Amino acid sequence: METIRIPVGAEAIISTSSKGDQSKWRIGDKWIKKNARSYENTAESVASLILQSTTRSPSQYVTYTPCIIEEANGELSEGCYSLDFRGTQQEVTLERLHEANFTTTDSIVNNTRLSTVEKFNAIIEQIHGFTGLDITDGIARMLAFDAFILNEDRHTNNILFLYNPPTKTWELAPIFDNGLSLLSDIKDYPLGKPISVLKRLVRAKPFNSSFSKQLALYKGKPFINKDLLLQNIDNANFEMGRAKDVLLSQLRDPQFNHLIIEGCDIDD
Repeated sequence: METIRIPVGAEAIISTSSKGDQSKWRIGDKWIKKNARSYENTAESVASLILQSTTRSPSQYVTYTPCIIEEANGELSEGCYSLDFRGTQQEVTLERLHEANFTTTDSIVNNTRLSTVEKFNAIIEQIHGFTGLDITDGIARMLAFDAFILNEDRHTNNILFLYNPPTKTWELAPIFDNGLSLLSDIKDYPLGKPISVLKRLVRAKPFNSSFSKQLALYKGKPFINKDLLLQNIDNANFEMGRAKDVLLSQLRDPQFNHLIIEGCDIDD
């Protein structure tokens, strides 16, 4: 596993997730982040393998690589890194996009009188009004992918847009930050307990705590190539541990059949 050394004087950027803080660094063109709960780096890397096995272009997702982080004081820890995908564009989260337009997402996503579909459609309409983008399919596919990997951290600051000031144009950023997925938090999902039991405990975001209800928002074509995914799993150059077992369990789950481009059967 590659070792990334953090230079003396480099300050950690503390990123807040739904489960607490995580240390990150930007070194050159790399973003490095340290495991905070357990095997987030493995979850990120497996999520990358899945995305590499889809019909999505590489520009539509961020690839993560597991690494050892050596801090300036000599402390070693596990984590992962990705390349900076922003270029010269400005990043604006879904939440900040609303704040810039003198509103918040709370009145929609936390409105218990609205159905999941109504919340989704309302946010999509707001985004279109603020940016001119119609990203109905893109967001729905992202949420379907989140359901597949059991990503419990797709809050409104983990949906990102890129703004180009010279052209005054917007685009949906690549899918990123998938660390709290595949039961990577062993504090909440202890090792040794049945995966089938633990999967029922995971809660989704942002429109409903039910992955099934958010999964139902996606009406598009299948996009996960099962043959390619199994091949990528076999050829992976890192240990997947329980993340692999969770992934294979998801592949066997019939509720995801409409996401899968069939090619072979999954053996128990």
